Amino acid sequence: MKPELSLTQKQKLILTPQLYQAINILQLNLVELKDLIDEELVDNPLLEVKQETDSITEKVNQEENALTQTEESNQRREENNFDDWLSYLKEKDYRPLPNRSVVEKENRDENFIYYRESLQDYLLIQLGTVVSSDIDYKIGEYLIGSIDDNGYLTVGLDDISLDLNIKRDKIKKILSLIQSFDPPGVGARNLQECLLIQIKYLDISDIKIEKIIKYHLQDLARKSFKIIAKDLKISVSEVQSLADVIKNSFDPKPGRRVGNFKEVKYILPDLVVVRKIGGGYRVILNDTYLPQIEINPRYKTILEAGNNISPYDKGKLIKKGSISDHEIKDAKKYVEEKLNSAKWLIKGIEQRKKTIYRIAETLIEYQKGFLDKGILYIKPLTLRKLADRLEIHESTVSRAIHNKMVQTPRGLLKMKFFFSKGVDKKSGGTISTDKIKKLIKEYVSNENCLKPCSDQKLAGLLSEKGGVNISRRTVAKYREILKIPSSNLRKRFSI
Repeated sequence: MKPELSLTQKQKLILTPQLYQAINILQLNLVELKDLIDEELVDNPLLEVKQETDSITEKVNQEENALTQTEESNQRREENNFDDWLSYLKEKDYRPLPNRSVVEKENRDENFIYYRESLQDYLLIQLGTVVSSDIDYKIGEYLIGSIDDNGYLTVGLDDISLDLNIKRDKIKKILSLIQSFDPPGVGARNLQECLLIQIKYLDISDIKIEKIIKYHLQDLARKSFKIIAKDLKISVSEVQSLADVIKNSFDPKPGRRVGNFKEVKYILPDLVVVRKIGGGYRVILNDTYLPQIEINPRYKTILEAGNNISPYDKGKLIKKGSISDHEIKDAKKYVEEKLNSAKWLIKGIEQRKKTIYRIAETLIEYQKGFLDKGILYIKPLTLRKLADRLEIHESTVSRAIHNKMVQTPRGLLKMKFFFSKGVDKKSGGTISTDKIKKLIKEYVSNENCLKPCSDQKLAGLLSEKGGVNISRRTVAKYREILKIPSSNLRKRFSI
């Protein structure tokens, strides 16, 4: 074949920086978006915060369409001196610097975060009251530093002995001292030791409980009450009563009583759903948490003045020695870049609002039965179905609902909650998997605890009462999702 040149046409998606930014903004939740805006406010001098913001209460009283906004007109124009402005930028060094420090403000959120005492702090205070020698305090401090948030010692005594070059018996003595601290059970090396420590402080004198903890913890977890009863020579019902005491009186994670929340997560709803007086629901964007940003009109006017400056005036400025032609071009380029960046940010935020609002409005309309009557009335819905209804791409819906929360009359819910897979009913139509889970939970709560329902029996109840045929394995999967134990672990014995 002879080599030849030919032209072909094909479609190709080019992910521009602007498109990438819009996609990123769409999938951010409210807290993450605020962090992004705060960063841009620091880096971009063309952006500023509007002083007045609307509250949720005020938005409820506004018209139904909260997204219809009109551009501000008759913006105030100020006379600007291009020469003075360039000199100001020159003095302030307008070029962005890497790792620029941010000036602390008096009313930053960090100044209002209070300190919460950790488990280690709580134990160190107790250690200081009972230990007098420096070496004992050093050992105790090392041991306390090796205790996790659940209250367990995570390092072996031999390793500590090697690190501190101190005899193991000395370290064990200090550990026994720490194990006498509050909360009871702290400093244990395993669950068995933790529960045995707590026996001393719970004033429990029943030797059978101690034997169960020492020799039958695994049997207790598997509810093998018959094995325990045979070994202790007591009835199965008595073993069950002792197991109830252990479950209700002992704490397998004593460190959690003090609590050490290293990471604080704030959950803010991106949308609020409220009932209308005449029926139905209204969706409101909860953007009061976000700073309302706009482009400073002064910079826009300055840029226009710079573009319209005559060659004579430019030469005059350069001749005066106040600024060079190169600096004038650099300043214009810098302002133009920041102006475009600000425009794309504002456009991306507005597009995010519109997309999330449209999706939420359709979701609330489709799942009105759930909001009115509860989980049993939620309808099956997929991302594809909603995307086709709104004539947008499925990936857009997925990004828009990612990590977003909605405050509804039914509580604070994830947007993903409104999407539910469906199972075909015997009578035709589909039923939501969430409804099936709810039915399973109801059947288990109403079962005879002496003869709990097996997975096969639950499948039969769903077929008879719920009108849906699903396999035993599917029932088991839903039961595990609901964290419901199997029938043999739910079984109780008559007393």
